[in-house]
Amino acid sequence: MAVAYLLLPLAIFLASWFEIWAALPLLICLVYSMKGLIGPVQLDRAVDAQPAPARMHLVVAVLIACAWTACGGTGHLVFANADWHVRDAVLHDLVTGPWPVAYLTPDGATRLLRAPIGFYLPAALVGKWAGLMAAHAAMAAWTAAGATLFLLQVLSSIPSRLGGALVAAAVIVLFSGLDVVGILLHAPAGATAHWDFTWHLEWWAERYQYSSMTTQLFWVPNHALCGWVVMGLMMRSARGALEPMLPILIVAVALCSPLTALGVVPFALLRVGEAMRRSLALAHPRVWVPASIVGLVVAAYLTLDSSRIPRSWTVGSGSSALSDLARQSEFFVLEAGLVGGVILTLRRSRTVVLALVVLALLPLVSFGEANDFVMRASIPSLAALAMEAARALAAPAATAALNAKKILLGALLAIGAVTPFQEFARATVLPRWPINARATLVDAACGRYPPHYAARLDGQPIVRLLRPPHPLFSDPPDTSACENPAIEIERERDIR
Repeated sequence: MAVAYLLLPLAIFLASWFEIWAALPLLICLVYSMKGLIGPVQLDRAVDAQPAPARMHLVVAVLIACAWTACGGTGHLVFANADWHVRDAVLHDLVTGPWPVAYLTPDGATRLLRAPIGFYLPAALVGKWAGLMAAHAAMAAWTAAGATLFLLQVLSSIPSRLGGALVAAAVIVLFSGLDVVGILLHAPAGATAHWDFTWHLEWWAERYQYSSMTTQLFWVPNHALCGWVVMGLMMRSARGALEPMLPILIVAVALCSPLTALGVVPFALLRVGEAMRRSLALAHPRVWVPASIVGLVVAAYLTLDSSRIPRSWTVGSGSSALSDLARQSEFFVLEAGLVGGVILTLRRSRTVVLALVVLALLPLVSFGEANDFVMRASIPSLAALAMEAARALAAPAATAALNAKKILLGALLAIGAVTPFQEFARATVLPRWPINARATLVDAACGRYPPHYAARLDGQPIVRLLRPPHPLFSDPPDTSACENPAIEIERERDIR
């Protein structure tokens, strides 16, 4: 089910975006890359597969995932964060426009919707048959399904006890770095005297953030869910069962979020490297060539006209290199280092070590208007820390020393839980705002063609494989859809 969740959007994309003569070979490569699911798999018996989830695990996972999703803004059942203004417009265009979706600029040029659209495609396909509101309902169901699969991957790896399952699920939902400590250390005197429980806390370091698990689900499920599910697969499945499919799974994650896929790569290389120490079978072209063919095509689509996206090094760009490194070190310690260090005292894990190394290095690079590289490439590493923290707290403590370490880990997680608590408060305290059923991406972007969403074609080779794009509209942008309702609600709250 987890593999199907990852690969279904990729199959829809290949079948719908490309000419039939290109789509058929690509789909054959996709199916061939999945053959590990069909035939018998040679497992390394030194590491057995995790047991199947118990019925209790399924009940806990479904109930918590559905409640978690409902509070996240998907479907606009509660207050939806500012990112949903554009995200709703993307879903609108995928439902109402012919695939591949394109836009006509005032000067007559065509811009292609070039974005990581994997998260939207199953819901958009439903919307093609049943309308836009059905697409929003399907997107909420798709989000809840991804959260359920991830929680099941975590819960099935701990002892089958209700108490342990609830503890593990709570750790996942409430996992976060110590943002509140960072704010208290750096806020101006008196700034926190009138604390607002609807504040979004995670930009305390200003130039970068590591998002809590709840922040990821409430703000960017399109980036988070595929990263969570593939990390759950790697941390749960037996050796030998998953490695041949890792190349195509990374391609599938890239269609949801290329930066998240980059964050998955170090963990996939670690797993493949361990497997190749026992056997060189994974080096055979039949393992990686089919996935590479699909990956090259997906990469060509995702990188269309990407040179306009801002990028830079963060060290020494605005101040001294020494002060930048000191700030980044503090950021790493508060957001991951303390929690990861305590986890390592409870569980020896190369995955945790690798996650900490990745999280220490990511702030050195900036990519995207809001430094999306740090926020999205960190998702797999943060998911790994959350899973290992859940396992560590849910496992019985054999000695008093281990119990003391578990208490310390629990205390750090409790401090970090302020961040997701604030996200839940935003969702329940601020008023909900309705879905705009008419706004296109260009409307929502105030007449602009955002470079991370709309690409100039300019005779790129990938265009020869794509179906002819038909622009969605030629009318002037709808200025009434320009203002972001979520930002307006927060601005009115601040004035009051």
